[in-house]
Amino acid sequence: MHQVCRRLQELLNLLNEELPALSVEELTVPTAPGRWSRQEVLGHLIDSAANNHRRFVLALTRPEPLVIVPYDQEDWVRCADYQHTPAANLLALWTTYNQQLMRLISRIPAEAHQYRCEFENGYSVTLGWLIEDYAVHMEHHVQQILDRTPR
Repeated sequence: MHQVCRRLQELLNLLNEELPALSVEELTVPTAPGRWSRQEVLGHLIDSAANNHRRFVLALTRPEPLVIVPYDQEDWVRCADYQHTPAANLLALWTTYNQQLMRLISRIPAEAHQYRCEFENGYSVTLGWLIEDYAVHMEHHVQQILDRTPR
C-alpha cells in the first residue's frame, strides 16, 4: 500500500500546485450541459474520501464481508453546494482528508488487505482492491479537473 499512498501524495501535490492558477470561471463553469464544474468534481472527491474512509474503517472493524452501501453522488454534490464554496476551502479540506486517509491506509496490516467486501449486486472484492480503486478514481478526477482527460 506504500505505492498507493505515494500516488495519493503525488495527486495532492499536483492539484495543490495547479488548482490555484485556475480562474473562478474555469472552476465554476460546468464542463458541458448537465455536467459538474471542476469545483464540483473536487467536491465529489471530498465525498469520495468521506465514503471510502467509512468503508475502510468498517472493513477493519466489522465481520466479513463488508457490504458496500452506495451513495448518490449527484445528491451529495448538490446538497453540499460545492459550486458556491470557495475553491481554496475545498482544496484544503480535500488535502487534509486525504492526508488522514494515507495515515489510515499506511497502518492497515497486510493480512487485512484480503478482507472481503461485497457490493449489493454480489460483486466481491478485497479491502486492498477498494484502496487501490480509490487511488485510481482520484487520479481520474484530478486529471479531469486539470482538463487532461475526457469527461
